[in-house]
Amino acid sequence: MANSSSEITPQILKAIDVLEGLEDLLDSSPSDEIEAILQEAWIKVTDTFPEDFKDATAEDASAEGLRRYIRVKAFFSNPTERSISRLDLELYCRNHALSIDEDAPDFFLPD
Repeated sequence: MANSSSEITPQILKAIDVLEGLEDLLDSSPSDEIEAILQEAWIKVTDTFPEDFKDATAEDASAEGLRRYIRVKAFFSNPTERSISRLDLELYCRNHALSIDEDAPDFFLPD
């Protein structure tokens, strides 16, 4: 998991709500020009997040992806008191699976 030093603050939660609103607006954008403006706003809002949020949501930066990261982060910070759904954990792990470089030399299994 990425560095989990950032605290989940009311400001972060409100910013996620703003992103969700921007997602809704993007879905109903009447023109490419307005969509570009909304996408620029999206980027500026996500730039305000702590680095661990940016890293953890690189594959799924939607509002739902950010909320999933909060649930996963809460679970790993205190698994005896916090639960997480299997789906949330699977999606989080799938989004953070290491990519395999097919062209990389095989150091572990010689010819």
